[in-house]
Amino acid sequence: MDINVVLGATSLVLLLVFVGFFGYAIREQEANEPEEEQLRGVALLRQHYPAGATLEQPTPYWVAPIPVSPDPLEIASNLDKKIVVGAAMLFALFVLTGAYFLAVPVVRAHGTENQLEQRVVRGQGIYANVCYDCHGETGQGIAGAGLPLNTSANKYTELEGDPIQLKERTFALQRVIERGRAKPAGTLSMPGWARSEGGPLNPEQVQQVLAFIMWATEEEWADLVTVRLEADLKPEPQTPKPEVVTGTEGGKRLTQANAQQSCTTCHAFEAGKQSLLPLAPNLSDYGVKGPLSAELQKLKASDPQWLTKWLEGAPTIKPGIAMPSFGQKNGGQLSDDNIKAIVEYLMVLGTGKEPK
Repeated sequence: MDINVVLGATSLVLLLVFVGFFGYAIREQEANEPEEEQLRGVALLRQHYPAGATLEQPTPYWVAPIPVSPDPLEIASNLDKKIVVGAAMLFALFVLTGAYFLAVPVVRAHGTENQLEQRVVRGQGIYANVCYDCHGETGQGIAGAGLPLNTSANKYTELEGDPIQLKERTFALQRVIERGRAKPAGTLSMPGWARSEGGPLNPEQVQQVLAFIMWATEEEWADLVTVRLEADLKPEPQTPKPEVVTGTEGGKRLTQANAQQSCTTCHAFEAGKQSLLPLAPNLSDYGVKGPLSAELQKLKASDPQWLTKWLEGAPTIKPGIAMPSFGQKNGGQLSDDNIKAIVEYLMVLGTGKEPK
């Protein structure tokens, strides 16, 4: 439970206790204190003297009563008033303190909600300017350019029930926005957008893009075209064209690119060098020896296009294999031309014809 709620509730209970106590004390005082006669104006006593009884004042006259000592009940009444005033100020202090502690969580929640709304709005503007051309006008991604971002896997509402998954997804999205994502040659790599990585976005702007991806509604995604038009930008994504990579030279660049999920992640291409993945064969003389396992040799004998199909989607041929699918039709990053170039490069390895 929030400590602010506990303190606020405690203050409220104390306030009620003090109100009850002083109410009881005042009621008891009024019940036991005799009523005082209310005098209005000046009370004068008429004095009667017979004629000639006094020389100075031969006629009747009026005099004021002789003052007496202060009435103890009157003193007690004034003291009661002072106690009531002091108690009222004390109650006001408790009320204000309790109201503060009760209001703080509400104010904070309201402020956090407003800040999130502002981040989503500003993140929408940034996305429309720098992410739109590769990730699409509704965040569904563009083949060969940017992956889909408007997916349930990135939605806060879908992740909030699993704090661990939410934390991991938030961290992953933030790091990709900050540092980008390198891809093999012939495909579009995502640049790092954070200033720490040479990009244009400061840390707050990175958080704004992240907020838009995770909290934006479908209406806000659909409104990206309007945002583009208001910024005098074309509503159609202006997706950059990837570099065309073909032939054995292109195949070499694709297989040995320093990028995630490239061939060098698992395979070695230097003679006598151990592959990073022990089960992955060394491919330095693949063009001479071909597939090492009997299973793949059999597949090669029955289908001339087997290597192309293997690179496009090895898991579809051999479920459970560590090698991922590289072809775009199977969710990978490489186009048909990229796959063709890799096949051409693999077939010349060890023959002395491979590019240097």
